[in-house]
Amino acid sequence: MARFALRHGLPIAPDAIAELARLIAHADTAEPGPIDDERDARRTLAAIHGKLAAVIAPATPHAVLLLDGHYRGRHRLAWLGPVPLIRWLSVAAITFLVAVIATGLSPDVSAKNIEQGFLDSSGASLLWNTLFLIFCAGLGASFAALFQAHRYIANATYDPRYDASYGARLILGVIAGLILVEMLPRDLFASGGMRSFGKPALAMLGGFSATAVHRLLQRLVDTLDALVKGDPASGIQAMRDAERAQTAHARTQMQSEIAASLVELQQALDDTSSTEDVKRRLAALTRTMLGADAIRPASTAAPPSSSSSSFDAGAR
Repeated sequence: MARFALRHGLPIAPDAIAELARLIAHADTAEPGPIDDERDARRTLAAIHGKLAAVIAPATPHAVLLLDGHYRGRHRLAWLGPVPLIRWLSVAAITFLVAVIATGLSPDVSAKNIEQGFLDSSGASLLWNTLFLIFCAGLGASFAALFQAHRYIANATYDPRYDASYGARLILGVIAGLILVEMLPRDLFASGGMRSFGKPALAMLGGFSATAVHRLLQRLVDTLDALVKGDPASGIQAMRDAERAQTAHARTQMQSEIAASLVELQQALDDTSSTEDVKRRLAALTRTMLGADAIRPASTAAPPSSSSSSFDAGAR
């Protein structure tokens, strides 16, 4: 981390570098000392490590260690990338590129044969055109994975724990590219801005962004689900109308009870009842009115807010 900070001109305290050099020299030349001295050295080394990690952030110490090993010991395939993942993705991209060119040389691969698809083509023509589209999707997928991995290398945030996910991304990209050009209806992009894209370009686009293809398929599934189940917004509106009607009925009933209590109180005052009886009736009337106020906010039909509008939009 110290070499990384100095190589990139990051601000670092000279005392920390001097202390680190002293610890390294002491560890290389001196014999093991007392336990207390070893503990102090480890504590100082941990403190320096924390300071250096804060200086090189957002780069991670693990990534810096891997890249430092690349710079200090050159690999024979270092021109393909500094870490094995980058070299493997570079080889995959070059392989897909060569495969696209090789399959494109076949006379069976043409715009007319590609447009026929699986159902209208057969034999060697179907095989060569399908391989051509698969390699195009793989080229787009390898380009996307290589581009993303290079960003982590440039920022020194690369983590080898996620190497296996790039293989899965390549496979998903190939499948997504083939789905985009063969499994979806031909006229799906006929009226959109992608109508000028040919199947090879769509295969590369699907391989480059498998998540976009997944969202497209999910949108189609949601549309079919809405056609089968109906519009959920109408069901939500019916539930709201039922709740409002129930609340209005409860409020009307409560108002009738309050009116009856007022009539009884008036009759009690006319009959010159005792003070204790009047207080008791007033207390009962107060409790009744408090109960009516408790249900009043629920019965008020407030205008739809922005949150409810967004909820309705999401339900649709």
